Amino acid sequence: MGVIGVGNMGSALVRGIINQGIINEKSIIICDIDNNKVNILCKELRVTDGVDAKNIANLSDLIILASKPQNITSLLEQLSNEINTSQTVMSIAAGITTSSIEEFLPEIPIIRVMPNLPALIGQGMSIFCRGSYVNDIDVDRVITVLDAIGICSESSEELMDSVTALSGTGPAYVFHTIEVMIESGIEMGMTKEMAEELVLQTVYGSALLAMRSKLSPTELRKEVTSKGGTTDAAITHLANNDYTKIVIDAILAARNRSKELGDTK
Repeated sequence: MGVIGVGNMGSALVRGIINQGIINEKSIIICDIDNNKVNILCKELRVTDGVDAKNIANLSDLIILASKPQNITSLLEQLSNEINTSQTVMSIAAGITTSSIEEFLPEIPIIRVMPNLPALIGQGMSIFCRGSYVNDIDVDRVITVLDAIGICSESSEELMDSVTALSGTGPAYVFHTIEVMIESGIEMGMTKEMAEELVLQTVYGSALLAMRSKLSPTELRKEVTSKGGTTDAAITHLANNDYTKIVIDAILAARNRSKELGDTK
C-alpha cells in the first residue's frame, strides 16, 4: 500500500491501519512534499520512505491519494504514465470526483473515499464510491483498508460532497462543541481538568447511548427534557437563538466548499 500525502488525514489512515494490525508496516510506503512528516512516521511506525509519488505508483497495488485537493492536478500529471489497470487508486481528496481523476488516469480503477479522523483509533466512518473502471478486486482492496480503521459504506458519488460535510468534517463540529462546553464549565468555577472530565464522559456516554438505544436521538433528548426544568431552559435558549439553523447552515457551507474544491482543482 502506498500513501501519497501524510498530512492530518493521510497520517491518521497510516496510523489506524498499523494500529489495527491488518497490513504489516513493511508493506506500507509513504511520501509527502514535507520530508519531515515522512521521517517522523517512518521512525515512529517503521513504514518505508517511498521517496516520491512516481516511485510509490510503481511499487503499490493500492495507491492512496491523500494530497490536498488544491494539489491534486499537479500530482495526477506526475502519475499519468505510472499506473496500470491492475492497480487500484483510492482518493481521499475532498471534492475531487472520480471522473476528474480519470481524465488523467484513463481506464484506471478509481475509488473515491471520505474517511474521518476517528480512523486514528479504529473508529472511523468512511464512505466510498466507485469510478467507471472498478471491479470487485479494487473494492476488496479498499474495504480491507477501511474496515481496519472503522466502518465503511458505499454511496453514490452525487452524495459525496454532502458526506464530506456531515461525516468527514463532522468530528470538528463535535470537538468544537466539546471546547465550548469545557469553557462554560470553567466560567462556572470548575477547574479545566474537572470540566474536561465531565464533558468528555458526557459526550462519550451520550454517543454510546444513541447508538445502542432503540430510541431515536430526538426521543432520547425528550427523555431528559422535563417541562420547566434545567434541560428545557437550555434547549429553549438554543431554539430561540436559531441553533438548528446555525448548525445546518454550517454543514451546508462545508458541502458547498467541497463542491468548490472539485470545481477549482
